[in-house]
Amino acid sequence: MVSPCSLCTAKCCKGYLITVTSFDILRIMQNTNKKPEEFCSLVYSNILNTDNDTVLECFVKEDDKYPCEYVLALKSYPCTFLGSDNRCTIHEFAPLGCRMYPYKSTEGELIPRPLCPSVSNLLFRIQKPTVKIAEYQKHMKAYKEIVEIWNKKKGKLDDCMQFLLEESKKCSLE
Repeated sequence: MVSPCSLCTAKCCKGYLITVTSFDILRIMQNTNKKPEEFCSLVYSNILNTDNDTVLECFVKEDDKYPCEYVLALKSYPCTFLGSDNRCTIHEFAPLGCRMYPYKSTEGELIPRPLCPSVSNLLFRIQKPTVKIAEYQKHMKAYKEIVEIWNKKKGKLDDCMQFLLEESKKCSLE
């Protein structure tokens, strides 16, 4: 069957900030041999409607009184892994959120997306996500627990990525 994404010009990969988890980062690192700073970053969270359990509180400077809020994201606009043919170059091991799109992560229900062409939306109705919903939920639960640990300690921004990756390596998601 034709992939719904093959009928698209990758508007979602060009226009969205693509948030990820530290597990996504580890998987991409393993499969590309790239360092995290080459493809992702902690982005200042000036997003009104986001999942607060994935927001990282970080002190930018040593003497800051209040932490700033960040989210972990791929370098986007467009996505750093979008090929010249408008196809994902890492689809097999892409972030789970990308592979769930345009389905709701909690139920697998299709969410109509205005960026998707009508034919693609129709094909998405026939096909199911390439990621099992339970797998996505397990990864998100573990990531949110790691974020909670970080937010309790409220470390420096420069130390956050390393902390996320180290804690993720300790988790067993099998």
